[in-house]
Amino acid sequence: MQKEEVLVLHLVLFNIKRILENAGLTNGHFKAYDALGITPVQVNRSKSDHKKAVLLLCKGISEVLNTNNSEKLLQNLKLREALETAKIIAH
Repeated sequence: MQKEEVLVLHLVLFNIKRILENAGLTNGHFKAYDALGITPVQVNRSKSDHKKAVLLLCKGISEVLNTNNSEKLLQNLKLREALETAKIIAH
């Protein structure tokens, strides 16, 4: 995977993290990512740093999804609104 592709993946996962946080579904699931101190816009950072960030974001997202059952996720109004907005933008 090229660095640019890693950066795009980092950005996508970062946006999912923000959506989950805005919906109030996170409970310390992204502490390790936050401690890493790297964001997708820091393009000068190494590919290796961005790969670590991607892995930590994947871990945090999977923890959120495993912690919350699917019904609870779908009942979350803020999450549903974010998904609807994303759906509108994609079309």
